Amino acid sequence: MKTLKNFVFILAGICLLMTCSKSDEFLRDNSLELKCGTENNHHGGLDQERYVTMSSTGLKVHYRIIGKGPVDIVFIPGWTNPLTVYTMQFEYFKDKARCIYIDLPGHGLSDAPAGYDYTTGLMADAIYNVVKKEGLHKFVAVGFSWGPVILGQFELKHTGMITKLVNLDGGFNVWPPESDPDARQEFIDAREADYADQLNWDFDTKLFLLQMLIPPATAPADLIAWGYYFLEFPSDRLANMSYNNSREEVNQPIGWNMPIISIYSSEPVDMNYEQLYFPNAEIHVFSGGHVIQWEHAAQVNELIRDFALVRPGKKY
Repeated sequence: MKTLKNFVFILAGICLLMTCSKSDEFLRDNSLELKCGTENNHHGGLDQERYVTMSSTGLKVHYRIIGKGPVDIVFIPGWTNPLTVYTMQFEYFKDKARCIYIDLPGHGLSDAPAGYDYTTGLMADAIYNVVKKEGLHKFVAVGFSWGPVILGQFELKHTGMITKLVNLDGGFNVWPPESDPDARQEFIDAREADYADQLNWDFDTKLFLLQMLIPPATAPADLIAWGYYFLEFPSDRLANMSYNNSREEVNQPIGWNMPIISIYSSEPVDMNYEQLYFPNAEIHVFSGGHVIQWEHAAQVNELIRDFALVRPGKKY
C-alpha cells in the first residue's frame, strides 16, 4: 500500500501547486497577465472581477467572469492555486462560453484568514455561492488537480447542477478498505506525518516541489514565473488544506452520472481506479508537467471546447 507521501509524489500533483497573496511582489511584467487580479476588459467583451460573501461564513470569495456563449463553464483551480492557473484559457474561451474562474477561500484574492479550517465542504459552498449569485442552474465543471475532489463534494450537496465534468490531471486519495486495518493505519500514520512535515516546509522544500510540478527543462517560461507564487503560500494554510483534502469521507467514489473527460500528464496506472472514480471517462494523455492546461494549452483547450459544446447526440 502506498503511503500518502508516495501517492503525492508518484502522481505528481493530485494536491500540490502554488498560489499568490494580496501582497505578492514576484511578478512585475503586466504583459503576462499573471497577477492574482487584473483590470477588466483585457479580452474584449465581458471580463469582470466580482466578489460574493458566503452566507454561512461571511468570507468574501473572488471570481472572474470572462466571455459569453451558449454554455456556462466553471473553472476550479488546484491546491494553493489562484484562478490565474487558467490564464491560457481566458482568451481562448471568451467568445465560446460564459466562463467563471473562482479563487477558492484561502486562495488568490479571496479571503484567507489565518488559523481557519479550510475544508472541502467550505470550498464546495464557495462554489455554490458564486453560481447562485450568477443565476446558474446547470454548468460544465472543470477541475484541476484537487479540483475533482472539491467538485465531488459540490455534486453530493447539489446533485444535477454539474452537467459535464472535465478532470485536468486530478484524482482522489484512495483509502485502504476497512478489511485491511494494517494498511489503513499505515495510511493514517503517513497522513499525520505529512501534515506535520508540511507545517514546517521551508523555501528550499517548496522550491524542490515546484520544480517537480513545473519542470524547468520543459515548462514555458511564463508558467515557471507564475509558479513562484507557491513559495509565498503560508505553510500552515497549505497543510490544513492538504489534510482536509485527504479525509476518508471526501475521497469516496462520487457516483458521477454525467459525461466525463479526463486529461492527464501521464497514463493512468490503475484503470479499475479510473472506472470507479471517473466512470466511462474519455481519457487523453499529454506528457510533461502537471499544469497541462498551460503546457499543452492549444490541445487541451480544443478538447474542453469539443466536450463542453458537443452537439446533441454525439457520444463521449
